[in-house]
Amino acid sequence: MNIKIYLSSKLIEKCTFCDLYGLVEDLRDEIRFTVLDAEPLPNYTEPIGKICSVADYTQFRAEQNDRTLREQLAREDNFLRLAISNSGRIKHVMAKVKGVTIESLNKLLIIYDEKGFSNLAENDLNAEDCDNDLLHLARLIKASKAESTCWTEKLHSLAERDVVQRIYSVFLPVGKALGVILRKTALYYHFNEWVECIQQKDANAVKWTLLMDICFGVAIMSMIIYFGNPGTRFMQFAEIVVDNLLQLLQTLRGNPIGLKLNGSLNEFFFSCFSYQVDLWWMFLIILSPAIQSLFIPLSVLGLFGLSFQVAMLSDLIVLISLHAHCFYIYVAVLYRIEVGGIGALYRTVLGKKRNVLRDRVEVHDYMNRQLFLATLSFTVLLFLLPTILFYYIVFASLRFAIYCLSYTLMKIRRTILRFPFDAMIRWLRGVYTNLESLEIYNIGSIAKENVTITYIAPRSASFWFRDTASDFPRWEPKCQTSTTIGEFFVSLIKGELVTFIQPDERITPSATDKDT
Repeated sequence: MNIKIYLSSKLIEKCTFCDLYGLVEDLRDEIRFTVLDAEPLPNYTEPIGKICSVADYTQFRAEQNDRTLREQLAREDNFLRLAISNSGRIKHVMAKVKGVTIESLNKLLIIYDEKGFSNLAENDLNAEDCDNDLLHLARLIKASKAESTCWTEKLHSLAERDVVQRIYSVFLPVGKALGVILRKTALYYHFNEWVECIQQKDANAVKWTLLMDICFGVAIMSMIIYFGNPGTRFMQFAEIVVDNLLQLLQTLRGNPIGLKLNGSLNEFFFSCFSYQVDLWWMFLIILSPAIQSLFIPLSVLGLFGLSFQVAMLSDLIVLISLHAHCFYIYVAVLYRIEVGGIGALYRTVLGKKRNVLRDRVEVHDYMNRQLFLATLSFTVLLFLLPTILFYYIVFASLRFAIYCLSYTLMKIRRTILRFPFDAMIRWLRGVYTNLESLEIYNIGSIAKENVTITYIAPRSASFWFRDTASDFPRWEPKCQTSTTIGEFFVSLIKGELVTFIQPDERITPSATDKDT
């Protein structure tokens, strides 16, 4: 069995003789004395040791046989005695373990820098890292310091007041109605993730995350107000999108890149798609008075933070490109029908049939008129395939570009919530520490008493260009159902019907889709 003693360097530097308060842990293979302060603490009111002068220590060892002193020592279970000289050098270390003083036990005296370990404790390390002795010491130091009431607890106490409860009961139906209306928007998804972040993160981390988010949001809001009405910019950008889309449809109407497309089907697509573009542009013109006042919600969202503005920007992009999404749905459905029909008719021409119940392809005898109709339909679909395939490639590419932009905006707002701003601020102040920045010195030893003295001090560490995942817990959304760009691209290549708009939502394919 070994004895490990943690002692704050400030107690040695003061050179004062005092009682020691802290925690004594009886582990399987060692006894650990953790000295936290020279004054009684809320959770540690009984002394676990004392610092005395060399003369007092010598007198104590000489008077150990005294009857009164033996009765006093008998009441001590685990107790620590340190003797220091007037210059602050440790001369003697005696530890009483389980009521018995055993001089032959190995003693490791670790003098730690309390300020450095307090900074280390601010990293709020993961629970599984508590097996490390130094991390355990940092948490004990953090817990021993009296802290003021957390601002989140103040908010909870404020929320319990009657006036706040009445206001909450009034606005609750309004919030539920808005939740139903905005359920499929990026703003709705981001608000839920924002609430999760506040609930999961540490209070100090939440404070800096919200502060930096709001500062960035107010800065962007000021730029928006300075450069003019965002509603006017929105209408100008929407007009550019509509003109380019009409120009694209006009290009597809002819012979793009020398391809000979089906003329009748091409004219049909052009008339349908151009009509929907004109209809959508008329709808935006009707809503233009409301869009002109768009700077009002943007200004309000700027007070909530940049992440809310990014979420609203994602919704605006979806709103502008909604007709392109509809075009993709139309062409994707036609493409799936085309491919499925060609596959089924090809099996019919070969004299085969798919057995849905047994999930296999079987030989089947068709009548002559059935084979004639199948051959005729197969020929028609085969000649229409290049035109439909080309339209599918064009609008699937457009849909992919819009999704990449929405996915990038989603990553930006999640990064704002995930980024450890509190650790960055501590790094700027020069107090950011971690286990990699520990400095360990071997001061010396007391051979007669089997004592080894070590000094440990966490120093300022580098925050950038390193993996900081073990230094503090990272917030992650509970429902990570977003489809990555690679998965989305593979779905388009396979011809799957991707109906969701925002990357936050994900629709599981149904059983019928899997069968086809």
